[in-house]
Amino acid sequence: MAVSLLLEGGRMIVSPTKVGYIIMTTDIGGLTRMFSSKKRALNKPSVVLCGSMEQLRQLAVLNAEIDAFYRAAWDNDILLGCILPWKADAKEHIPHDGSESLIMDQRSTSCFVVKFGAQSELITRALWEDHGTLTFASSAIPRARAIPVASTASGSA
Repeated sequence: MAVSLLLEGGRMIVSPTKVGYIIMTTDIGGLTRMFSSKKRALNKPSVVLCGSMEQLRQLAVLNAEIDAFYRAAWDNDILLGCILPWKADAKEHIPHDGSESLIMDQRSTSCFVVKFGAQSELITRALWEDHGTLTFASSAIPRARAIPVASTASGSA
């Protein structure tokens, strides 16, 4: 259902991660809505979600050390995001709708994230493998912590 919704364009979803939740989208319409809803500065690019090591290798410039670093995180199910340059030919996968300005900085780098949470990874993988569609997200929003309720003198809150 999430994949179908995101493929409609201009949409965003809230999806669980290991550390809370993210807002996910696939194009400028969704990115604009995401930035607006989070009141996020336009000069702070969204992250690029990668649902597989193969996707990461297709999109980002990696050397052997960075590849091994990501592989170790992948193999140990550790959330990892690093700011890396885009491969020149990978930029063709970015929607030609203005999305580029909200997913990368002036150096043509983005934060490429892996192992962010099973449900969100499945959505990302399906969008990429079945439709050739990139997934962008807000930075993770931590789960709300329980806030203790102060008692009044009478013992009621």
